[in-house]
Amino acid sequence: MNSSIKSYSRDEFVALNWNYDDSTERHYGYSSVMQSLDKSAKEKSEAGQEEQGRILNLLSRCASMMLAPSSLNEPFKPFFQDFQAGRRSALPDDFTQEELAFFEEILHDIKEPWLKARIADLLWLLRKPKKPEHAKAAIDSYVYQPIDDETWHRDVNDCWERAARLCMQIRDFDRLNAIKSQLFSAFCSEYPRSKFMTLWIADLLDILKIDGDFREDIAASLHRKAKDLLGDSDFHSARSYFELASKKYNQCNDENGWLESLIAIAECFELEADSRSSGSNMVANSFYENAIQAYRRIPTKHRGAYGVEEKIVSIRDKVATSGKASLDEMGMVQTPGIDISGMSKQSVQHVSGKRSSEEALLYFTGLFAGPKYKKLSESAKEIMQKSLFGSLFGSSHMSSDGRVIAKIPPMNLGAGEDDPANQAALHRQIQQQFSIEIQLVVEGQILPALRQLLMEYRFTKELMVAACHHSPIVPKNREELLGCALWLGFEHEFGTAIHLLCPQTENIVRSQLKEAGAHTSNIDREGIENENGLSTLMEMQEAIDLFGEDLTFEIKSVFTDALGFNLRNEVAHGLLDDNTSSSIHTIYAWWMILRLVIRSLADTGPKQ
Repeated sequence: MNSSIKSYSRDEFVALNWNYDDSTERHYGYSSVMQSLDKSAKEKSEAGQEEQGRILNLLSRCASMMLAPSSLNEPFKPFFQDFQAGRRSALPDDFTQEELAFFEEILHDIKEPWLKARIADLLWLLRKPKKPEHAKAAIDSYVYQPIDDETWHRDVNDCWERAARLCMQIRDFDRLNAIKSQLFSAFCSEYPRSKFMTLWIADLLDILKIDGDFREDIAASLHRKAKDLLGDSDFHSARSYFELASKKYNQCNDENGWLESLIAIAECFELEADSRSSGSNMVANSFYENAIQAYRRIPTKHRGAYGVEEKIVSIRDKVATSGKASLDEMGMVQTPGIDISGMSKQSVQHVSGKRSSEEALLYFTGLFAGPKYKKLSESAKEIMQKSLFGSLFGSSHMSSDGRVIAKIPPMNLGAGEDDPANQAALHRQIQQQFSIEIQLVVEGQILPALRQLLMEYRFTKELMVAACHHSPIVPKNREELLGCALWLGFEHEFGTAIHLLCPQTENIVRSQLKEAGAHTSNIDREGIENENGLSTLMEMQEAIDLFGEDLTFEIKSVFTDALGFNLRNEVAHGLLDDNTSSSIHTIYAWWMILRLVIRSLADTGPKQ
């Protein structure tokens, strides 16, 4: 960061007589103070008053930092930061000892509370040895800002929090008690322009943990306010108040108040769902689910007194009804079609004219080598960067019968790629890319080639059983079941085939892992050993070591991932009907297992 080589003059600062005079309507905390200083600095420089311009420029840099009041050691963040260009605005460590000495010299000459608080806070943070009078000056200047619903979130709330934390740090309990009293007095005031102001103040008191003397009054007041909001059908606001009220009641050991607040939260969700159902069953379905989760917060021992279990059963019926109705609300989004005629022609040529059905099978299973996870991931990242808007919101994924089977949170733009929310958003995009790729593979390659094979060759059940018998990946005494399943695909009985393939695929995975020395079972508390399901097996590190990244991703996406095809679970729970059991997904699953079996018979086959 830039720092001046020249010294700064206190006399020049006093001569400046700078004042911050923005009206309340135009005031946005430290950003407005920074802009005012920056504007004055330019005016002084243009007028030839270079030294005064440099002083104002220095003060503008001080004011540019954003308050992070919850941190004692790093209470300031840069106003802007460009990681790619390696640039950012000022931070405390950028100021030189000469500049800090100048700040200390002018501290008592500063009339503007915003600027005085910032300078005093920097001196407390950076000067050694620390001087408590700097912290006290910062505290008094911070709390000079009035508590008002119009400016509360324009840095005023951060000023009051920072002041309280400085009091705690220097153990100035007189000032802390004064802050506590002023905040509680503000909590008790009326704010007709803001329905959340009392909630914000109560939340700050709770965060600071300085409301011990007022907790009962705060809890009761929050509860009353929540009931008023509920009476106005302002469900979201009422829930916010009930949520904090439940926390305060719990801190007061008021079990009845705590339970009543929790019940009220659940009722808010249900009532809002009822009100939304006429406009959107999809939205209502989400609120009904939240209502069930809210009721589950009630401890089991209290559920009978409040009829919680009966409520949950009733809401479950509403979830099922609204879920089914949601499917009718989903519109069809059409995109320009893709010409796959060339791909189909090449696939037919690829399998045609072979010497035998066995050789034709090798070519048929070589149409597609399977997904490449890294390539899909890179493509997904590129799409998300070009179309960031779609990832800024969370999403719910519904099954064909209207159940919500997965929820994806919105991206966290303030975090890196490793953030769980960002990983979930990326995974969703990867699965979408995989689904598109598989649709092209099935419709453009597998089905055209399969039709050509059946015109030229005869594929018997005995041939498929023999292939499974000789395959090193098919466990002993499974060749009949798996061979029959693979043969059914050549009969276009994909629905029947998938119901046989899913459990046999799970057995293949389990057998392969056991042979590699992995433990594929668990022992419960009673000493009973149970085999892990396919979902658990595929999450094992041994699965990646054994199958590799690409095949592991493919198996999970096809059989166990809720955002993928999820066929293992769909089959296990009987959720596939006559239509969905013969979909693009099941055709690919059949061909994928055929590929694994046939390709395991020989290390090399005909060049593709």
